[in-house]
Amino acid sequence: MRQTAKPGIRVRVDPCNPGQFFACCGLLELADRLWEGAEGWFEGGAFHVLTAGGVCELLHALVGQPASEVTRLDNGVTVKPLIAPLRLSLPNGASITLDTWMTLRIEKGKVATSANPPWNFWSGQQTSLRIWAALTTALQTQMEELDEGSFEALFGQRIPLSGRFGFDPGAAWNALDVGFSPDAQHIRVATSPATELLAAVGLQRFRPMLSDDRASFAYATWGQPLLPSVAAAAASSLVVVPPASVFRGRVLRRGSYAALGYSMPLPLERNN
Repeated sequence: MRQTAKPGIRVRVDPCNPGQFFACCGLLELADRLWEGAEGWFEGGAFHVLTAGGVCELLHALVGQPASEVTRLDNGVTVKPLIAPLRLSLPNGASITLDTWMTLRIEKGKVATSANPPWNFWSGQQTSLRIWAALTTALQTQMEELDEGSFEALFGQRIPLSGRFGFDPGAAWNALDVGFSPDAQHIRVATSPATELLAAVGLQRFRPMLSDDRASFAYATWGQPLLPSVAAAAASSLVVVPPASVFRGRVLRRGSYAALGYSMPLPLERNN
């Protein structure tokens, strides 16, 4: 543990916003893929990452190359574009495949793919690749307009968009809370592209504890520098790395549309 070292990345975070929490996990995951040995932790209303690079360089690596759509798995099983995994290529030659929203099941004696609730929030004409492409374009534009001092408040930088994964409650899903979907009404709503993209990366390794009905989940912050492999266990709330806080997240649904809502803090003893 190198708690006295200066962090390479620091971003402000509201841990009651599950999108921002998972985006922090995505920051740590990407930092470790780009600069091996990255460690991250929550402290003082911010997420810190000890790493060789900075947040601006990390974001450029995230959006620098278009994602590729995986419509056929290595085992030959086909996947509908709606829930197709995405493969990201990083500047150092590494790659990440994102498929949290897809799962395998047996259908009529054969292996098939299907949506993986609760992480498949979109439907209709949206696909995983279309959403990712729109968000990366938005983030690229946003980065050109932000000055260096703005990146600490990255997750709070929102712009009007008509498509998203649904990880960040923010201002975007107030409409869903009161009974209608902004996507169904073709409404552009305030969205944090950085939160949405990084949360998709974070959820690939950092999986919360899901309830039996998959309508809620538990996750936890951790207060000491951890590698991603260890931090993933702390994030799931299976182990507590103090100082820590545990949260109960929820999934909001209106017909075929869904998104994450804001989370509630839980007493630590309820998860020991």
